[in-house]
Amino acid sequence: MSRRLYILLVLGICLGSLVLFSLMHKAEDSLSRHLTRIDPVDQQVLKDYALRAEVFYRQQDQAGMHQLIDEIEAKHQTWAAVLTPELHTALGTRVPEAYQSRLSFQRKLAWPVHGVWKEVLIGIPFQEHAASLVIRLPSAMHPRPNLMFWHVALVWLLPLSVLFIFTHWLYRHLIRPINILKDATKDLAYKEFAQPVRPQLGNRQDELAQLATSFDEMAERIQLLVSSQRQLIGDLSHELRTPLARMKLVQDSDWPETRRREKLDREINLINQLIDDAMTLAWLDNEQRRYLPEHLQEEVQLDRLLDVICDDAEFEFSGRQIVRDYPDDLLLKQSNALALSQSLENIIRNGLIHSPEGGALKVSVCLQPTQSSQAAGSTESDEAGTLLQIQISITDQGRGVPEAQLDKIFHPFFRLDKARARKRGGFGLGLAIARKQVLRLGGHLQAENVPGAGLKVTVTLPCC
Repeated sequence: MSRRLYILLVLGICLGSLVLFSLMHKAEDSLSRHLTRIDPVDQQVLKDYALRAEVFYRQQDQAGMHQLIDEIEAKHQTWAAVLTPELHTALGTRVPEAYQSRLSFQRKLAWPVHGVWKEVLIGIPFQEHAASLVIRLPSAMHPRPNLMFWHVALVWLLPLSVLFIFTHWLYRHLIRPINILKDATKDLAYKEFAQPVRPQLGNRQDELAQLATSFDEMAERIQLLVSSQRQLIGDLSHELRTPLARMKLVQDSDWPETRRREKLDREINLINQLIDDAMTLAWLDNEQRRYLPEHLQEEVQLDRLLDVICDDAEFEFSGRQIVRDYPDDLLLKQSNALALSQSLENIIRNGLIHSPEGGALKVSVCLQPTQSSQAAGSTESDEAGTLLQIQISITDQGRGVPEAQLDKIFHPFFRLDKARARKRGGFGLGLAIARKQVLRLGGHLQAENVPGAGLKVTVTLPCC
């Protein structure tokens, strides 16, 4: 069974959620770092102050240094000083008393500056001298972004948007085949035929596609059964009209009571046979196409079964002979005696009906390797498990069947010679029942014309 839909849900929801939230966390961290950095323009201003201070420090120009410090204080309303590595002031610069204890917490120019910090000391090292310019970051240069807005946007709004889009796509992905199935179900309930669902789903191979395939098989089976039942009812009603009409004529005739009773009994027997065969055919249509394994547990002694059927047929058709050509002790495993006997009896009776008076019907049996065994080069059964199939051939001496109608003789109520069939009590259901029973036994049935003989019907069944 396909697990594509299950895999899609696991990857889409579980793994997708983990990836999404990890990316959101990383994006939030990266964005917060970017928003809390000092603006590059302001960084360049502070770097320029540090370069000028380094020049004055190298030249030990105290007056120039004081002029620079005054300029910074006047322009940015802050203070600045030059510190040695030991955090001592140089060139007469000074650090306010309140900041003396915080000189160890200087931040580099490129480091983030969080908005909650009110006083930030920036240390800018000189390039060629072991000193640095320390400046309290001016308020105008302090980055104060609205991190709460970005936090809500990244942690709540963006994930919800992505999940909404994914859920909407998943809903449409799931609901489309369901809607198609719903429409097909309505068509099957209220219309003559339902459009196949599986082709409408395209290249999908998930569980819903398997459901659509099962639905199509079910719909096809239901439509076939409905069509078959309608055909059966129509044919049955048509076939019943003839014996009923004859019974009406007999009833209104002035024949002797004994003759009328015989004629009515014969027509009643014909109607009973027709109803029994029609019910059997309808039952076979409604049941599974093949017997379940528990229904195929019988071992049938095929030669004895054929002897019984042939003896009964010879007694009924006394003017015809049955030539038997099959070995003794022919055991057929995993079969069903009732279904097999019913199939063979119908075929043999049909052959005798179409054989001329004084003619002969040949019943022969042979073993054949299956196609798979033939492909492997096996020609006989052995302990290695070569698969064999059994072929039962019934050949009559009738006129045969036109090639275009060889398959039609297995259709219900089909008869080449309706007058002759009715004379013998046939309604064209025997071969139809035989084919369905053989198919349920796991075999197949075919017919062919034999030059110089008549019609040959071959039943092929798995042997073991």
